Amino acid sequence: MPRIMFALLACGAVTLAACAPATTLGKTAAPAAVPDATGLWTGTLSNPVAGTYKVTARLTELRDPSAGDLTGTVEVERWAAQPLPVQGNVNTGVLNAEGANFSLTCTGKFTNRTLFEGRCEAITSTNVGLGADLVLVRQGSLSF
Repeated sequence: MPRIMFALLACGAVTLAACAPATTLGKTAAPAAVPDATGLWTGTLSNPVAGTYKVTARLTELRDPSAGDLTGTVEVERWAAQPLPVQGNVNTGVLNAEGANFSLTCTGKFTNRTLFEGRCEAITSTNVGLGADLVLVRQGSLSF
């Protein structure tokens, strides 16, 4: 009887592990540190059920009103028909973007001002409250 109970518990643990949500966080190495997060950022927004979408952000780091404030635009493949205004802060790890039919609220961490990894709530006109992982890597300076 104890062997059967142990086998059932082991199978239950394997089943729970298989049902755990997949994550893309913690799998990307941060590029070398830079003094300013201003630049072109690319990456992915991923959800195990909804899929993975390309993301492009153009961010500018500000010194006022708070150190580390960010402003810019973000484009999310197939979710946002046009670039959305984005605001955030490299010190608090917050990024927020909102448009007419799509919004993204993320909390995470900036590493070296070259990598952002965070958990987001994505809301579209057809889907409320989809949780997703956002990973962005700074590609270089902005070109105008």
